[in-house]
Amino acid sequence: MILEDLIDLSLRIKDRVTEYLGSDEELEYLSEGGDYARAVDEAAKLEIERWASESRRPSILSEENGFIEGECDGLILIDPVDGSSNADRGIPFSCVSVAYSLSNSIKDLSASVILNIFSGDLYYAERGKGAYKNGCRVRVRDFRGTPVIYAPCQEPDPLAGLYFKQIARRDYGSIALGLALVSEGKLDLLIDLKGDLRIVDIAAGLLLVKEAGGSVFINKVEISGLNREFGLVAGVEELSSILAPKNYLRL
Repeated sequence: MILEDLIDLSLRIKDRVTEYLGSDEELEYLSEGGDYARAVDEAAKLEIERWASESRRPSILSEENGFIEGECDGLILIDPVDGSSNADRGIPFSCVSVAYSLSNSIKDLSASVILNIFSGDLYYAERGKGAYKNGCRVRVRDFRGTPVIYAPCQEPDPLAGLYFKQIARRDYGSIALGLALVSEGKLDLLIDLKGDLRIVDIAAGLLLVKEAGGSVFINKVEISGLNREFGLVAGVEELSSILAPKNYLRL
């Protein structure tokens, strides 16, 4: 599985779902991930099925399709519409998130793509080759000034007692696209310790941040399905090393 294949799949999903952006149409069934599906999710699901049927490919784990057995080694991890509530209502913060791992371990991630469905901005990374946005190399921000942190509501608050006088907190509704913003230096850190993220939500973004020179800490590395079981800290070293729990693993 090569990067070009992931980009092709991402573009196909984007093209398929565009007409449903802002449709505000929730369907009467649950996705494989356990959330109520929307019209935008159903369109993405059908495009993945079509793509999977066209050629030999690794197994797929998708939030909408579940597990699809493949003919080649490795595993493709897909959240076809990360931030689907945003996409459904026409809020312009949603993306396609696709990653490829050589095994059932996050440590073996080798390529990833995050495609902003609204703007078309394309982020991608290959292991050992750096991170890019629209063909230009990106890197995490040199840490300075007031931290800007993507920190969804969670108890206990992981930012409580942090020694900075001011912290700018954000929660945009798409973890994958938030990680992309960390990789290009627009956010200093993304922290979510609730332990309820799916691997398909974060896989592409983890490799992107790591290849952009960021530090990544995670509570587990095994890929075991669509269970909500992951927490993470990813971004500039000065913050991530302070805020990562001691039981988290550095990728």
